Amino acid sequence: MRATTLLTFLALSGCGARDSTSYFPLQPGARWTYAVETESDGATSRSQQTIRVLDERVYDGKPLFIRRSETPDNIGIEYWLRERPDGIVRIAQRLDLQEQASLDEAPRTVLKLPLKLGDSWRTPTVAYTVLRKNEYPREIKYGRPLLMTYTVEAVDEKLTVAAGSFDHCARVAGHAEMTLFTDPVRGFNKVPVTTTEWYCRGVGLVKLERVERLSTTFYSGGRVAMELVEYKPR
Repeated sequence: MRATTLLTFLALSGCGARDSTSYFPLQPGARWTYAVETESDGATSRSQQTIRVLDERVYDGKPLFIRRSETPDNIGIEYWLRERPDGIVRIAQRLDLQEQASLDEAPRTVLKLPLKLGDSWRTPTVAYTVLRKNEYPREIKYGRPLLMTYTVEAVDEKLTVAAGSFDHCARVAGHAEMTLFTDPVRGFNKVPVTTTEWYCRGVGLVKLERVERLSTTFYSGGRVAMELVEYKPR
């Protein structure tokens, strides 16, 4: 997916979905609207992203929630999410261009629950703003998956965004590294990729910042920032 569908990565059982204290509510009909700012290839763009919980269904004998992410004039993506004893996992995704969802090889942890200070987990991701300068396709995300380690760095922060002020917010930091042949002089280098996400109790994801700084002979990087502007529980 492109930069604005970063909430890839980003996605409860029937009981948990209706819990007003949840850090990841999945009530069918809920809707989140985010302002998105993307810095890539030396330019800055602004757009809006909408995430909706479409419905709850049973798949493979277990409860499943369908969560849809879309931006104007772009392909939408549906994520299949499920609650397990250790948290929220993604088991599949479907692009609008696909007739059927593609199952993940293994469930991907979206958020480890219950949230505890210092807890960590690892999840595959891709670089969203790193581009090749002289090769096509310019995006490297199509053939270079990364394994990101997420750590809960805070569990009770206060946060103010366009949608309002929120208490009881957890801050989750992610770190990964890409090994790239950056230029003929420096050769191969490890490039850091960092993510910071804030989840607020009863609301879910309120803010996100992804940083992929890189400027070399062969590659350019960038940054993605998302901020909640409106939340409707249903």
